[in-house]
Parts: sequence; structure tokens; C-alpha cells
Amino acid sequence: MAEKSWERNLKLERHEELELQKHTFAYAYTKKIIPSGLRVIVKKTLSPLVAINFWVSVGVKDEEPEKNGLSHFFEHMVFKGTANYPGSLLSRRVQALGGIMNAGTSLDTTDFYLIVPREHWREALKLEVDLLFDPLFDPREIEKEKMVVIQEIHLDEDDPEERLIHLLHQRVFSGTPYGKPILGTEETVKTFTREDLLRHQRLFYHPANLALVVVGDVSEEEVFEEAERLVEEFYSPGNFPFTPFPPLPPPTQQIVNCTMDVRRYYGAIGFLTGGIREDDFYLLRLLSVVLGDGIGSRLNVVLREQKGLVDSIHTAYSYYQKAGIFAIFYTFSQGEKGRIEEEIQKEVERLVSSPPEEEELIRGKNLLRSSLFSALETTLGTAELLGRSDVTDNIDRVVHQFLNLESFRSEDLVKMVRKYLDFERATSIFIEPGA
Repeated sequence: MAEKSWERNLKLERHEELELQKHTFAYAYTKKIIPSGLRVIVKKTLSPLVAINFWVSVGVKDEEPEKNGLSHFFEHMVFKGTANYPGSLLSRRVQALGGIMNAGTSLDTTDFYLIVPREHWREALKLEVDLLFDPLFDPREIEKEKMVVIQEIHLDEDDPEERLIHLLHQRVFSGTPYGKPILGTEETVKTFTREDLLRHQRLFYHPANLALVVVGDVSEEEVFEEAERLVEEFYSPGNFPFTPFPPLPPPTQQIVNCTMDVRRYYGAIGFLTGGIREDDFYLLRLLSVVLGDGIGSRLNVVLREQKGLVDSIHTAYSYYQKAGIFAIFYTFSQGEKGRIEEEIQKEVERLVSSPPEEEELIRGKNLLRSSLFSALETTLGTAELLGRSDVTDNIDRVVHQFLNLESFRSEDLVKMVRKYLDFERATSIFIEPGA
């Protein structure tokens, strides 16, 4: 007997409901603001490792132009010794616990993480609090570290892909902090002083400006209690520093050509978009997957597989608090830039005349889910996902958007193309072999 339509719909609804419950469980967490103002997020897992990840709402967007790179330099300097663990003693203690630690800086955030076996999570949390709130900032170490960071800047300048990204950000976000390099410049780094670091710490490193994420087989209440005990003496200032983010420049067509000592050609086409706080956030992520993520994406199928115009091609949606960039990157060894960019434009415009079919949408949604669940496979990946989402936006809203992924349709992606991917207002960066 043929299945009735209402029975099929009921089965479909039950399947979607079960999928939603499964995804919700995978992303389940507990969030609490403790009395000191610190936001604490705990996700229980069965892993024998515990990730302790502090996220600070400070990055390049909060720096004065003449102190560009200070957030990144601060991140380096806290590892050079604290009052309780001078020099490399803290790093040695972490290793003695069987742990690893590191940090990262972005346009919006700075984060510090420590991963240890679960029986040492309390001591690890104490060590990380010591790292953030009681660094020594030895003037001799400051001068040594300046040379390390300057070398890091030079290495980035020699990398064509890093230079491509930097030039794209510089042009698309022109006149705003997002156009500045995360590492700073050699000129700004040379000016940093101990007083600069102490002031940076006073302004931004206080409980109300931090989020703590703990992922592992731990008790939520014990984490909340231990976190409050360790940070209660560090009060938040009454008046937070507030630097208004300047208006983003209206998108205009820009073409930048430069040479490097390379053997291939590198190109990028970028478009100014909304950031993580916009409702378009997950739609732009899905559009990026459909258009240029992997061998089955439209740009790969046409420009690389069918026409052989490029060696590689992919899209990337870089999202921040205030804005984002939707970019198409490509490389080739032999060919013509004009022809390649013309074919890219045709494929983007074809998304409007021939919207993605159901198979493309399913592929894109599945890849997005896979990337999320791959991150959730490790304690650190989970902590980073939850921490960044909460500091740059609100974790609950980001999770809601992900759970709403199934509702996205082809016409939604067409709207994103029409709204943002205007080639008459695009920024084109091109690097070719030369002196």
C-alpha cells in the first residue's frame, strides 16, 4: 500500500525533530555569570583531558594606531614569567602536569588555553589565572621579545598568501582598525614599553571583560566555585574604555597589483559583508561552501576541473564583530588573470540565474555540520568554538542560527549574492612573480 502524504510529512517532521535534538545535545553547555562579572561556560564531555580557555574581548579593534600590535605583544609577554613563576617556571610546571598551553590574537579577541589531564584541572586553572593577572613584564624580556615579533612580521611579509590576506583587509576595511595587521608593524613594536603592557592589562584584563570556557569531565558547580574563588580579588573598573568603531568605508572597486619573489600567480577578490552579529552570518557561510569549498563546489568544477584555468580556487568568509569579508582566492602558473576573473564573475552571477539545486544545498549544509562537529571532537576545539562565539557575539544566538540551518533555501543564497557580491564594488588583489 502506498504511503499517504500526511504519513510521509509526519515521518519527515519526526526525523527533523530528532536531528535537531541530536545537534542541540552535541552543542549543549551551561553558562553562568559569577559575582565577579566573569562569564563561565562549561561543557561536560567524557574526555580524560580538560581544556581551560580564557577569552578576552580585546584585539586590534581596540588598539590606538600608534600601538598597533600591542594585543599580540601582550599575549607573547605573559608567557615570559609571573610573580609566582618567574622565567620559564610556569611553562615547566604545565609540562610537569602533562599539559600544553598557548594563545592567539585576532582583530576582536585574545585567548589563552591550557589542556591537562582532568585530575589537574584545578591547578591548571590557577596557573592560567596567574598568567593573565600577575605577569612580570621584565623590561629585559620585553626587548628580547620585540626582536622575536619583528622576525614574525618579516616571515609573514615573505608569505604570498599572508600578504594577499593582509592587502585585502587593508583595502576593504580601509580607515578602520580592521585594516591594521594583527602583529603590528616593525615601527610600532619597537615603541612598546612595560607601561604600555600594564595599561593594556588594567583596561582590558578584568573579570567583566573575560569569558572562561572549561570543557571536559568536570563538575559544573565546582568550576563555577573555583573560578569565583580565584578571580574575586580582581575587580572590574567602574568605567570601561570605549573607543567608537569608525564607520566602514562604502565598497568601491579597487585593483591592487604587486610583485613578489614567487613562482606562481596569486589572486583574491573580496567583498565587504556583515559580520557574526548579523542575521546573514550563517547564510554567508553556506554560500561560501556552495560556491567554493571543495572539489564539488561550483568554482572548482568549472574553473579547475572543466576549464583548467587555475591550479587552485576556494572561497572564505572571514567574520568579525563589526563586519566581514567574503573572498575568492585563486592561484595559477600559466594563464590570464582577466580571463580567470571574468569566469569567476560568470559563475557568481550564474548563482542568481541558476540557483543552487537541492543536492548542492544538502552538500553545503552537511559540510557545515561536519566542520562544526569536527571542532566538537576535541576539548580544545569545543572550547575555542564556544569561547569565540560568546566573546564576539552571544553564544546562544550563534547556536540558534546553526540549529536553523535546515530552513535555508536557494532563494536565501540568491539574496546574499545580490546583496553583497557586486563586482563593480569589489576589491581585487593580484600578486605576480617579480623582483
